[in-house]
Amino acid sequence: MSSTRPVPPTRPALRRHGQRIRPWHALMALVLLVVLMLVSAVLANAAESGDAQTDIASGTGPSAGEVSRGWLGPWVEGPQSAVRLVVAPPVPGGGAAAGAVMAGLDFRMAPGWKLYWRSPGDAGLPPAIDTTASPQIGDARILWPLPERFTAFDTIHTYAYADRVLLPVRLRQSAEAPLRLTVDYQVCEALCIPVRADLALDAPSGAADPLDRTAQEARALVDAGLARVPPVVVDAVASPFAAVSAGLVDARADRPARLVVEAKSAEGFGLDADVFIEGPDGFAFTPPERRLLGDGHTARFVSEVLPPTADARLLGETLRLTLVDPRSDVAALRAVETTAQVVPAPATLLGPEGGLIAAVLIGLAGGLILNIMPCVLPVLSIKLMGLVAARGLSRGHVRVSLLATAAGIILSFLALAALALGLKTAGIAVGWGVQFQQPVFIGLMILAMALFAASQLGAFTIRAPTLSGGLAREAVGQGGPRPGQALISGVVATLLATPCSAPFVGTALGFALAGGTGDILAVFLALGIGMALPYLLIAAVPAAIRLLPRPGRWMLWVKTAMGLGLAGTAIWLGFVLADLVGPGPAAAVVALAALAAALPAVIAKARLLRWAGVAGLATAAIAIAALAPPPAARGFQALAADGPWVPFQPDTIAGEVAAGRVVFVDVTASWCVTCIVNEERVLTVDPVASRIADPAVVAMKADWTRPDPAISAYLAGFGRYGIPFNVVYGPAAPQGLVLPELLTADAVTGAIARAAASPGASGG
Repeated sequence: MSSTRPVPPTRPALRRHGQRIRPWHALMALVLLVVLMLVSAVLANAAESGDAQTDIASGTGPSAGEVSRGWLGPWVEGPQSAVRLVVAPPVPGGGAAAGAVMAGLDFRMAPGWKLYWRSPGDAGLPPAIDTTASPQIGDARILWPLPERFTAFDTIHTYAYADRVLLPVRLRQSAEAPLRLTVDYQVCEALCIPVRADLALDAPSGAADPLDRTAQEARALVDAGLARVPPVVVDAVASPFAAVSAGLVDARADRPARLVVEAKSAEGFGLDADVFIEGPDGFAFTPPERRLLGDGHTARFVSEVLPPTADARLLGETLRLTLVDPRSDVAALRAVETTAQVVPAPATLLGPEGGLIAAVLIGLAGGLILNIMPCVLPVLSIKLMGLVAARGLSRGHVRVSLLATAAGIILSFLALAALALGLKTAGIAVGWGVQFQQPVFIGLMILAMALFAASQLGAFTIRAPTLSGGLAREAVGQGGPRPGQALISGVVATLLATPCSAPFVGTALGFALAGGTGDILAVFLALGIGMALPYLLIAAVPAAIRLLPRPGRWMLWVKTAMGLGLAGTAIWLGFVLADLVGPGPAAAVVALAALAAALPAVIAKARLLRWAGVAGLATAAIAIAALAPPPAARGFQALAADGPWVPFQPDTIAGEVAAGRVVFVDVTASWCVTCIVNEERVLTVDPVASRIADPAVVAMKADWTRPDPAISAYLAGFGRYGIPFNVVYGPAAPQGLVLPELLTADAVTGAIARAAASPGASGG
């Protein structure tokens, strides 16, 4: 019997249209169907999302065509932003013109996104309004609240609003009708998105219901926006900021052109004072560096002009300046929008390149040079004599005396810095050497010089010759030199140095006196260290004095010559005093000082009587200097009617330059020794004298012997606070060419030639 293998059961076959379909084919069909359904769903969702995104980008929603009635319009959503139209209810009795409507564009932005100001800066576009859909609107003007500064990638500077802002809009309509506005704006973060929003609102006519909360909200929103809008001021008297000016400093090879904006405020400026600068098309301005000048009542803003190759095309243009001073102690917004015409400005307004560090280094150099200026030579000569006499002293004694003299110089400069700070806090003009405008100070200096001269001439003996720092061999005694007397010599040297403005001193002082407390202290300290540097160096190496000649009888002759030099200094100061109080009182002061100096030689034994007499004569001299009335005539030098010099009139300089003439300004004073040297050696001799006498040159002399606010302001405009100061204007240099403190014939004639050249010429 045979057996057969059982046949396994087979799966039923599927048939379609008479064909057999296997199961794996059905599985593939099912998978394909699912994939197609997923793709369809994704495409449908994308299409829906695209439609919605189109609605958002255009600013139109499902109800965009509807017109809401009320004071607050509906929010119109956009990418990362939304905007609505707000209408402020009219204020009863507010006196608004017929058809005037105060509205606002209320924007809100997603975190990190911003909306641009009217001048966006290096990127972006400001909002713009299209009123085509509302023919009854004749005017729609946006009023711009203060923006914020934003910086991207360290080089891109923009002005915009973040989070939320209401831009007030002043509308004028000829008929009552719903407001329909189209607003184009741009929101930016890492990228920028342009948005168009169609806004519509049917605001009620007439006054609002006092119980209508939406009306109250609308009024509050618009008022808050208006409070952030700086008023446009034409009359400077009505402005919190006055005397706003804009000056262009020409580009140089190593730095771009700079715009200097300066503003004054009777109430002073805070540390966050700022200015937004808007210029003609093609020009941009970097965020300015701010410096508060002096007592804080003047703010100077310096901004680079872009492009860096900016030329004189900016001169004469009118800038729109928005000044803001967000002081915490002032509740109301201190801001103003005004205009200023760009005029040439001197490079001295910028201060030294490198800021405070450069000013300190310049101050060190200037202080060192002060040692060889004419004012200090009498003291320096006597000090050198003391060094010669000190060859036999121990190194320790020499070092102590020199260090004491250096300390006297440095402490004196710090005292001058404290005085300058006090005067600036009190709102009084300060400058280098202005103490020589005070009769009492000059009287004291005459008395001191007379006593020192008498001591050097042997009329009486000070235990250690003060001016030589106690280094004279015969006056040292057993105890060695006295540091206190050496310190006094440093003080006297500093006081005699103040009427001189050596090279670099003016630049350093200009930076300091235009800055704050730290700037003044640092620069004055640098000047003191610079002037004391020779004494410090010899104190470090006392053996260096052995290089000087050996002491001998020749020192007596030199000592006599130094005494006569100090007497001559006292007489010169007498002439300076005569310019302040008149010849009679000045002669009386000099005579009393001479008597005080000679009295110790007359009364040799009665020591108490001797010094009581000196004190009495000194008191009488100072009293005359203090109480004598100033003479009626101003100026230390009469200007000859047929001479080249005319009185200083700064308001006429621009007109003279416009007429094609060169203007040479000499700011001088009778107490300024360097000024006198410049005049005697350069200005009154050929070739300079002949050049100044040319009819094409106007020579102006500004006499600063007495306090003169106009001259002080003129110097401060150049960032200078000391003299001598000379500047040349001309058609090729309307901003002025500042000359060095120590004049030379080549420097003066060269500057006149460059200023006289046509603007397009290279100049010689």
